[in-house]
Amino acid sequence: MNVLLLRANPRKTGQTQQLIDWFVQGVRETDARLVEVDLTTRSLLPCLGCYHCWLTTPGQCVHGDDMGELLERILEAEVLVCASPLYHFSMSSYLKVFFERTFPLLKQGLTGSGLGFTRNNLRYPDRWEGKKLVTLLTGALRGLEPYRPANETFRLIADSLDLELGGQLSRPESYLIDYPFSKPKTLKRIRAAFRQAGRETGQTGRLSPETQADAALPLSSDDERFRAYSNIYWAQAEELGEHGLVPAEVQARVAGDVRILLREMVQSFDARAGTRLRAVLQFDFPDCDRHFRVRIDRGECRLEEGRADQPDLRIECTAEVWAGIFTRQIAVREALRNRQLVLDGDKSLFTRLDRYFPPPSA
Repeated sequence: MNVLLLRANPRKTGQTQQLIDWFVQGVRETDARLVEVDLTTRSLLPCLGCYHCWLTTPGQCVHGDDMGELLERILEAEVLVCASPLYHFSMSSYLKVFFERTFPLLKQGLTGSGLGFTRNNLRYPDRWEGKKLVTLLTGALRGLEPYRPANETFRLIADSLDLELGGQLSRPESYLIDYPFSKPKTLKRIRAAFRQAGRETGQTGRLSPETQADAALPLSSDDERFRAYSNIYWAQAEELGEHGLVPAEVQARVAGDVRILLREMVQSFDARAGTRLRAVLQFDFPDCDRHFRVRIDRGECRLEEGRADQPDLRIECTAEVWAGIFTRQIAVREALRNRQLVLDGDKSLFTRLDRYFPPPSA
């Protein structure tokens, strides 16, 4: 199987790059011949709509740029894979220009399409039989609805070029794949899905419905939390200034943000374990001047900002220490011994925290 992969993501430190790399790992586990092209490094001018490639120099564009080579690579490929971030509900401009420039592969004259529409004739039908299109879209927005317009465009492009649509991968909430504390099992399934998609592409050029569904598994539980976490991300990025352009630096800050950590903790509350408990836990983080109340009332739990008048237990530490405790990188006993963690009140509540708030595993 000859696979041509077109990367159309200008930012090489983002999630689109990471997901494509997972996909490539899967392709390389097969016997497929993989050719990768980074469209962002190629010289591709926009189509002029001049019809020279139809009437004056059939099959050849008037632009003497890199598209001539790419047209030949398309003809050689059995599967065309297009990977792009989602920009304004569409593919990136690099990929859009690429598809505009495939006009020399068509010629004058009309025929019926596979979807029942009308399309142009193919210039090289003898080199076209059995070709497939696989697409990969990555974006920050939640849910699949924002990705439908771009996926529908890909579907119509495949129909207009007489390509079989082999499958479409959509990855919403893409920035959350770098926060493994949220849903570690789901993250493993997502990563496995992209590798499996690569294998399926290399073997048959067709993605299974199960693989496409796993690639799009949600990582946040609802819109409110997703928006809150996104706003925290950008607040941290803005505070970092120029360093906010480096995803790893922002991720390190966000991963230790107590607003997120406590939301995650409360989200994991085990109602059965706390069915008889009534207590208020006060969390104080003096280094960032943030204070939170966790109210447990017979199987119900909620998080509130601010101090409690008479909490049953007060927990004080820096945000960094709590992040270390939450992610199991700092031992509680050591933190208590070094006075990095201070407890005041019913300390037995603290010893039972893992019972009431088991670590997330979904």
